[in-house]
Amino acid sequence: MSTDQFLTRDERDALIEVVSKKSRGSSVNPGAFKEGAMPYDLAGQDYAINSLLPVLDTIHERFAHRLRIGLFELVRRDLIVTVGSIEKRGYTDLTTSLSVPCSVNVIGMNPLIGPALLIFDLELIFMIVDAFFGGTGRLYKSPSVRDFTTIETRFIQRLLKLCFDCLEEAWEPFTTLKCCHIDSENKPQFITSLNPNDPLTVSSVHVSCENIAGALHLALPYSILEPIRETLLSSTCKEHPNPSKQLTERLREGVQESQVEVRCSLAGFELNLSDLLALRVGDIIPVNIPPTAVLRVEEVPVYSGYYGIAQGWNAIKIEQPLGSPSEWVKHATPPQDFEPFATTF
Repeated sequence: MSTDQFLTRDERDALIEVVSKKSRGSSVNPGAFKEGAMPYDLAGQDYAINSLLPVLDTIHERFAHRLRIGLFELVRRDLIVTVGSIEKRGYTDLTTSLSVPCSVNVIGMNPLIGPALLIFDLELIFMIVDAFFGGTGRLYKSPSVRDFTTIETRFIQRLLKLCFDCLEEAWEPFTTLKCCHIDSENKPQFITSLNPNDPLTVSSVHVSCENIAGALHLALPYSILEPIRETLLSSTCKEHPNPSKQLTERLREGVQESQVEVRCSLAGFELNLSDLLALRVGDIIPVNIPPTAVLRVEEVPVYSGYYGIAQGWNAIKIEQPLGSPSEWVKHATPPQDFEPFATTF
């Protein structure tokens, strides 16, 4: 059958023109890939580090919370502790951004394999020392770069001990750590314990007093996190708040005073709608009533027992608790040889 019987010549020309325009419009633009394919490093660790950031952020917040309490116990003064974000940084970028002098401490975090850095900047050390001795936390200006004094070094050791305790508590739900001090330097460029090519996750905590603010930084190389990466990602640990006996007692009293619906059904049966509508006064329906009844609380089977009359009231005598729905089914199933009971309407 010829197509001329369905389409005229003008209609065929119009269809051919539309198809040719779509073909030209869908052709690949030769300038679209002028710059070529973008390089992608399959061995890069950016994705691996990004996947750990939510867990590390939780640990970092736990660490800052415990550090706030520890600093108050150390200087007996309320200091404002602010949690900074976790950043991915290179080793050279981190060391060049630090002011000199600063306390750069190489620490171990067993069982993590490899060193990490715990850095206290100059402002933080001066603020802690001045606040401890009753000052306002002001910064002492020195005309030249100097090393830390004996008192400042002792406070650095106390800060290290405090941070170690806070880190161990913060990591406790995920893994058990034991922190130790390996080495210290006042100039970051002299630290050679870390691999310069290893990416770092740097978490910061900013501490401020009235007139000055300081910061501490914890730099963790990705290489020491890789062995426990799966543990951190699959961990379902959550922070458990410190238990309060007073709050627990109030919750218990509140639960005990709650109103719940308790119901006990002796038996049940099913009828078609037509049979139900056909019932009349005096009709008898046979019903199997089991020897034991199930007591339900908010539709949950809780106890089983025997029904009867006590002091003129319909009652149920509790025999045993039901631990699970499967156990309830076992107790609620009527015996096969039980005689039917006739119910009269």
